[in-house]
Amino acid sequence: MHQAHGVDERDFLLQALKGYLEELRDTGVDEVEYGDPAAQNAPTGPSVSVQPQPGPAVTVAAPPQTGNPAAPVTTATTPPGAAAGAESAAAPTTEPAAGSEAGPLEAAAEFCSVMGNPQARLLVVTTGDGFEGAAGELLANIVKAMGFDRDQAYLITFSAASPGELGSLRTELLRRIAAVAPEAVVAFGEPAAQVVLGTRDPIAKLRGRFHNLGGIPLMPTLHAEALVADVSLKRQVWNEMQQVMKRLADGTR
Repeated sequence: MHQAHGVDERDFLLQALKGYLEELRDTGVDEVEYGDPAAQNAPTGPSVSVQPQPGPAVTVAAPPQTGNPAAPVTTATTPPGAAAGAESAAAPTTEPAAGSEAGPLEAAAEFCSVMGNPQARLLVVTTGDGFEGAAGELLANIVKAMGFDRDQAYLITFSAASPGELGSLRTELLRRIAAVAPEAVVAFGEPAAQVVLGTRDPIAKLRGRFHNLGGIPLMPTLHAEALVADVSLKRQVWNEMQQVMKRLADGTR
């Protein structure tokens, strides 16, 4: 313990306090408030929260919403011109892009329709509405008489094409035939036979015999519409279909 002029520090402080109180008494002060008067008389200000020490996390469930949630408030403003540009960029494009016109093969694919089994042994190619209408019903009956339901054979139909589109159309037809890889193909009608074989020979010259289509035998014959118009032609067509049936039965190409 430090000493002040040979007097104990505690005694020194008590004597100093006693002297201070005597001076206050002499000046007329008869009451002394305990503590800091300024702190006691100061107006009460806003409470200051003391940051607690980290403790275990407590999950508080949010109260259920009783109405539609408020939309977020956007504080940033976008110039009208920029907003219009953003909307046009985000909107789906319905017009074809420049330079994206369909090529010849894509256009040729639009002429073709297919139905049936893509792994069929028998593939039929013709023009018109397929199995629809009187000619289509007769075509379905011919295919069924050969031993195939309409969903067992594979049918490719195409619409008329301009002379400039025939090359692309033939490429598309050959691509589809190669994808199926049937054991035999029958082309009903002159347009189908000419396009697939890439010739201008009339159907009368092409029909009645097999043509080699990349290793696949193809039999050209009359269109079903011709048989509807002249029923006497059915026997000739049936004779040709019997040749196809024999080829399928033999399993030879």
